[in-house]
Amino acid sequence: MLVSVLETYESWDLRKVAIPSRSRLYQLDPIGIGTPLVESLTGYISRLAEAHYVNPGVLMEKELATLVKKEYGGANLHRIYNYTTALNGSGVMATDLVQALEKLTLRDDLCFLTLLTWDKLFPSRNLLRSVRAWCPSCYQEWYEKEQLIYEPLLWSLDVVKICPYHHHKLIFECPHCHQKNTTLAWRSRSGYCSKCGEWLGLIPGIESANKNTLKKNELEQGIWVAKAVGELIAATPYLHEALSSTTIALTLSKWVEQIAKGNIAEFARQINIPRNTVWLWCKGKNLPSLEALTNVCYCFGVTILSFLTEETNNLSLSRKLVTTEVKTTFRAKSKAFDAERVKSYLEALLTNEQSSALSMEQVAKELKVDRRTIYKHFPHLCRAISARYASYQKDYHQKIIEECCQEVRLVAFELHKQGKYPTESAVSALVSKPGYFRHKKVRLALKEANRELEL
Repeated sequence: MLVSVLETYESWDLRKVAIPSRSRLYQLDPIGIGTPLVESLTGYISRLAEAHYVNPGVLMEKELATLVKKEYGGANLHRIYNYTTALNGSGVMATDLVQALEKLTLRDDLCFLTLLTWDKLFPSRNLLRSVRAWCPSCYQEWYEKEQLIYEPLLWSLDVVKICPYHHHKLIFECPHCHQKNTTLAWRSRSGYCSKCGEWLGLIPGIESANKNTLKKNELEQGIWVAKAVGELIAATPYLHEALSSTTIALTLSKWVEQIAKGNIAEFARQINIPRNTVWLWCKGKNLPSLEALTNVCYCFGVTILSFLTEETNNLSLSRKLVTTEVKTTFRAKSKAFDAERVKSYLEALLTNEQSSALSMEQVAKELKVDRRTIYKHFPHLCRAISARYASYQKDYHQKIIEECCQEVRLVAFELHKQGKYPTESAVSALVSKPGYFRHKKVRLALKEANRELEL
């Protein structure tokens, strides 16, 4: 039968579909941008490494170091352990790392996990604390509510001493191993000690280490400071204009005029700060530290965000009667460096092949001398000790992999004996170190075992 009517079919669109770019690393969402408890960049790296089942040190060296091609201040954790706090700061190290991470994750908001937006606002000196700080109550609360555990940027600021939500002091020492953590370490993990790997939340039956010993007025000020700084962090991504250092000089000059009729000495006396310091601030020749500016704002009951963003004439100064106490800092006495003793120890360590290989961190602890001081005086001996330790670590690592291969082989044969197929997931569920399956040699050991079993 002839077809009398032509049938019309649906037309096909043969144009190529636009495929979005793929990121090298997971495009992990940062936590809390636009809130006082926004995540820190170092905490983000820890979570990103955990998502890829590797240590942060491995992630830094294998992925980030190739993009941050700088011998010092780059992504080599072994070289910057004592300076990892700067990765959350406002300098070059933070800039380089943000650019590298944004390239690998295709995100464009990672700068808000640092203080880069404050780079012209506050001096970097003493802006961030050199060791990791945390609130065990926050960790525990997030854990019990099944929320993500992370490291807020607020905890890394030196001026913040109190948790604004639980009103407890932040703590700096692991309650299990009694050691301090660097801001980012090779095995950093949110909520856990990077030294001993134990949980840092509240421990049942043990009194919290962050129990307050502060006076009432000190506690009130600490909470006010934490909330005020948190408010500034939360508002930063939404500010239409970058915060300017000239605002500080202009606003302080207005305050001097309003409170002390232009008498800088009188204004300085009221806030317990040296006259010359206030004069330099008002003239814009020096910038006050975040802590100093916070104390001034606390004296007059004005938040830092209002100080920096509102018109001076609109500010309502509700001056408090309680002013901050003047802190007098004394330069620590320098310890005498016994060069002969240190040199003898280092040489003995290198010549005695029977002694165990120590890292320079362990050597410094044994000698009770700062590692940088030892490097400064005996760089060649230090490099030799580090090379010996690296060789020892490499051999130890190979030994562990060999043991894993043997264990994988035994488990594979045992599973086959039970009538089960020794898949990678089945074997990894039974071996003592399943994470070592990321090594090619261990996976090959399983293939070899299956080949022997004719599978």
